[in-house]
Amino acid sequence: METCLRIQQTVIVLQIKYEKYSTNLKQIFALIAFIFLPAVCQFAQEKSDSKNISNEVEYYGKLDAELAPDLKDLTSTVFKPLAVLSKYKFARPLEKDAAVSVGSLYDNRTKSGEGFEILLVEPKAESPYFYADLNANGAFEENERLLLAASKETIDDFEQILKLPLKNPFYQTFPIALRYNRGFKHPNLKTGERLVVQSYIAFAFGEVLINNKSVRVQYPFDPTESSISTSDGLFGIDLDGDRLIKYEPFSPETSYATKDEIIIRFGNLYLSTRSIDLTKNQIVMRVRPKSEYLRKELEIGKEMADFSFVDFENKKRSLKEFRGKYLLVDFWGMWCVDCRHELPYQLAAYKKFGKRNFEILGLDSDEIEKLEAVKTFLSKNQITWTQAKFDSIKNLIETIYRIQEYPSAILLDPNGKVLILDQKQLTGEQLLETLDRILPR
Repeated sequence: METCLRIQQTVIVLQIKYEKYSTNLKQIFALIAFIFLPAVCQFAQEKSDSKNISNEVEYYGKLDAELAPDLKDLTSTVFKPLAVLSKYKFARPLEKDAAVSVGSLYDNRTKSGEGFEILLVEPKAESPYFYADLNANGAFEENERLLLAASKETIDDFEQILKLPLKNPFYQTFPIALRYNRGFKHPNLKTGERLVVQSYIAFAFGEVLINNKSVRVQYPFDPTESSISTSDGLFGIDLDGDRLIKYEPFSPETSYATKDEIIIRFGNLYLSTRSIDLTKNQIVMRVRPKSEYLRKELEIGKEMADFSFVDFENKKRSLKEFRGKYLLVDFWGMWCVDCRHELPYQLAAYKKFGKRNFEILGLDSDEIEKLEAVKTFLSKNQITWTQAKFDSIKNLIETIYRIQEYPSAILLDPNGKVLILDQKQLTGEQLLETLDRILPR
């Protein structure tokens, strides 16, 4: 670009210098500028870009030797009592007084997630344990006996990590966290049935050396693939140096990507992951221009940036219209079970606190073809607050705030500043308690 400017300046100087000469000579200068200058500028810019790419700053790191289970996103399975054990072979006889139940664990190593059988054995005088046929030979061997460790929280809680064999260039096993509460009772559980909670997602963690500082990083992992994606899934980086990566709504330390090499701000640096080589165990991160960082970070006490949207009546609206109100901005979707679970509490808050200057704005994540079904659902449940159509806020969800969890809510004050981001204070009965404490009477 500097080369282009110098050429332009030279042409102008020549035009001025020879102003006293014939019109034909001036026309020649004009013709040169018109024909050749754009081509020269383009060549100069391409050369400059090539130089910048070759001089791009990179940082390198390595992955941890083992994957880590996601302990936040869990699912549960009902184990049923097993009366006949004759079809199973055991390396050691079971305790005679043991209660035995059988269930099927979700297995993310397969495309379908089809599970495998696992036994829960509960001797009366000993801690419970699992039997998992990891080598699929039809017998439960000694190394397939998984003792459950007592939790530090309560005496009835037990937990353990089950490591499943994995075919991968780097990782040998895929971890599943198992949790069981021996004293748990539920009206839907029949006699002898047990509820076992498991993880089904795992993350690849590692360390990258950035300006002589070892920084913790997190990557999504798909056990059905032989590589780690740099453009799809949940990415994270430890920003405050506590060796933890905060995986929660609106956390600046994590960001969800959809076909996009995610950029995360690290102090004054803007970084993305160029590549992850499992055969060499090498992470390569690169510095990106600040202009490419499109995410808007939310902070308590800071104003939430204005945005426009189209409501369910096809009217163009904006966030600023709600100034003067305490506003709950709710990222939700009818497809989301937890979102639907929150609606009765939000409805109660809407009716109870409307006179105390409270309003709700729903940012719906349902695809446009589901719009009529969503309208019917809302009408049936007497939900009347403003809703934004997904196609008008798609960029807001996927790029600006990178919503990674539903529902996700924000409470704004009448000036549009963020009051609360903590989801515990904005869900369930706690939402009503929070609003009653904060809203003017």
